[in-house]
Order: sequence, then structure tokens, then C-alpha cells
Amino acid sequence: MEILVLSDSHGRRDKIEEAIKRQIKKPDAVIFLGDGLRDMTSANIGDVPLFTVRGNCDAGGLFYDNNTPDEQCLILGDKRIFFTHGHRYGVKSTLSPLISEAAKRGADILIYGHTHEATELTLTRDNDYGIKLEKPLSIMNPGSIGSYPYYFGVITVDREGRVLLSHGYV
Repeated sequence: MEILVLSDSHGRRDKIEEAIKRQIKKPDAVIFLGDGLRDMTSANIGDVPLFTVRGNCDAGGLFYDNNTPDEQCLILGDKRIFFTHGHRYGVKSTLSPLISEAAKRGADILIYGHTHEATELTLTRDNDYGIKLEKPLSIMNPGSIGSYPYYFGVITVDREGRVLLSHGYV
């Protein structure tokens, strides 16, 4: 299973479409983490299932969408994925509240945006955040598809259930 992860397009619908075209095979899903919902919903991504949350720039004015949640938890394959833009959890200063929430929800994978910084890490049960986890937690921030170098993320879950986090750019 491959999931394309995008965030923070900020008006760059063209970069969303480029990221889709860069995929070797059609992803099984696309997750968009906010700050550009209008870009994402108007982009040509084909018939790939799309899951979205809104970011701080989507929460008012021209981009406001009352039907898009601030966060979601879903199961793709056999992995529970918790995703949010991240601004409500203060991710620019610490990941601890977000990791705690993901742990409470039983997530295998945590995805967030907002910082525009591409990040990949996997936490074990005992970790530097001091948060006891029941199982390992893979964490990704795809970076910004709307700011140079126009990052996107890819989450691959292999047949054995291993999670691989990677980044690309357009």
C-alpha cells in the first residue's frame, strides 16, 4: 500500500498535480493535511481516494469549509492513521501533545503538517519524548508542497506490515 501525503500548498495546485504525476504507480490514497483545501479539491488527482483535514489558513475567510474536519483517524490496510494539520497541537514548538493524542487513539502512523519541515521518525515504546507507547509509532510531516523545494511524503506499508516513510520533491 502506498499513500501520497501532501500539505501546505498555499495556492500551488500545479505542484499538487506534479507530485501526483511523479508517482511511479497510482497511490492507494492521498492524504492532504490542510492549508490549501481549495487547491487540493480542484487539483486533478484522478480516481484516487482523498482524505483531508483543514489547516489554520483553511479555517476562515475565502478557504473556509465547515465540512472538513480538523483531524481524522482512519484505517488503511491494517494501519490506524491519525492525521491533522498540527497547529492546534503546537507542533512548531513540541510534538509531545500530538504524540500523546496519537497514542490515545491507538495510531500506528501519525501525520501532521504546518511547520513546512519534512520530517520522518519512528518512536519505540520507550522514547525521548517520555511518552509510553503500546506499539511503535511512525511519524511524518511531508513538508510543504507550496514552498520550494516543494516536498511531498510517501508512506509505504509492505506485505509484512512494515512502514516506510520517504520524501520526494517536485
